[in-house]
Amino acid sequence: MAKAMPLLKAYMTNSIPPNGGFIITSYFDADTVYTIYEVTAYSNVKDIFKSPEGWVFKTDGNRTHALVEPPTFNLRYTEPVHREKGKSIPYRFSEVDIIDGKKLEKIMIPKEPIMLYSSFTILETSGDNFTYIFFPTEDVYTAIRKFMADSFYNDCGLVKENAIEASKLLLGTVKKFSVWK
Repeated sequence: MAKAMPLLKAYMTNSIPPNGGFIITSYFDADTVYTIYEVTAYSNVKDIFKSPEGWVFKTDGNRTHALVEPPTFNLRYTEPVHREKGKSIPYRFSEVDIIDGKKLEKIMIPKEPIMLYSSFTILETSGDNFTYIFFPTEDVYTAIRKFMADSFYNDCGLVKENAIEASKLLLGTVKKFSVWK
């Protein structure tokens, strides 16, 4: 059975699995539904420690993102990689699949994950933002898909059809993670 818990709780109870896991972090805009999700996987962690910015994992990893853009976003035609801090993801339009939402929002899901070499940081969240760690169980992919569909629907206000489509597309990119190979 899938198991997930807040990353802070897992860190404080020394429960972060050393052999690997998936970390999902959200960054919600306070004034709009503009949201960035970050999905990171790691395996065989050598060390984890708290820094002023968040948690540093000494290991290789893979990462992908999801971006939900409201119809009122002024910089819709600016490449996601060239947007201001807090609104950017490291991809160009040609590197993402774009779902046109029923409420005129755009959901961007990268086609391929990025590789993180030697170490990476999971930023500490505050406010409504969250960071969960998913333990590597047999049904972890189903749990991630359901979790993301629920978050897209409940936190971003996407219609159910778009939330399910986006979560399936995101899971397709997550399944391309090479850190497990």
